[in-house]
Amino acid sequence: MKKFLKHIAYGFFFFVLINLLIVLKYEYPAYKAIKEKTHKNYLKWNNIYENKNTYDLIILGSSRSYTGFNPKVIDSVLKLKSFNMGTSAQDIAESYHSLVEILNHQNPKYIVLETYLDLSDDRHDYYQIFSNASFFKSSSNKFELISNGYGSNGIANYFIPLMKFNNYIKQDIITLFSKAAQKAPETDWYKGYLKDTVIITKKKIAALSPVPNFDNTPFNKERFNTYFNKIKELTKSKGIKLIVLRTPYPPTRLKLDDNADEENFYKSYFKNITDVKFYDLNHYKAEIFKYSDEDFSDHHHANLTGAKKISLQLSDIIKTNQTN
Repeated sequence: MKKFLKHIAYGFFFFVLINLLIVLKYEYPAYKAIKEKTHKNYLKWNNIYENKNTYDLIILGSSRSYTGFNPKVIDSVLKLKSFNMGTSAQDIAESYHSLVEILNHQNPKYIVLETYLDLSDDRHDYYQIFSNASFFKSSSNKFELISNGYGSNGIANYFIPLMKFNNYIKQDIITLFSKAAQKAPETDWYKGYLKDTVIITKKKIAALSPVPNFDNTPFNKERFNTYFNKIKELTKSKGIKLIVLRTPYPPTRLKLDDNADEENFYKSYFKNITDVKFYDLNHYKAEIFKYSDEDFSDHHHANLTGAKKISLQLSDIIKTNQTN
């Protein structure tokens, strides 16, 4: 019995040690960035908290948002004050709880929600989710996101670093045996927008894969419906205009096959929702806003030139809504 308990104790010790080493490897850089005031999510939330009731338009969504919507362009056209609260891999439940937190400190006229199938699936990047939520001032909202948004898996990932960083550990191990290019640090930020000047290479264009569809993405329709309705009801109760967008892809990628699951799902879903408009920026006034592969830095992130077109499309949508 003593020998068995000894093995249990050793196992527990090594488990704790491994998790502490993982925290040092993956969490310490974030702590350092916060201390040096360079952490992107820290800076975003600081802007929301320190500039109370300042922003007229706030954008929610993934990295496709924070590389796609440039407040400088939007504000110059609309004469508004906008802020980009897109964060990496922002899941729709995360968008909802972020919105709850934001509305405790801001009173915007518009909320723009960027969405695509990957943001409502059953695969979650808990590190990115909890990195964002760690800056919530409301402890109850943070708890709601962890427990209700992600259930027992969310709670386990929150407390066990080995689970939370599992995918990052795998990626680092793969990198040890490959010649994967190191990504340049993201430093050029303006009101939550990342200015990216990289242009996708011809080699990467040739290797593009089809856009998300029901075969290659575990899209969860029930999850999307639940959290979209929460977002819709919250914005409606506050008298906020909600606009939902699908941001563009490189044209070559759209032409790879004729599967239009993503596009058709959103068109069908929003067809009978009278108080919320959905816009697919791949096609919105395509005769005016023409995209080329060179407007992107990779398979789905806009660069500086693409962001200008995306931002002008959003500005045009809002101006059209104002005059109708």
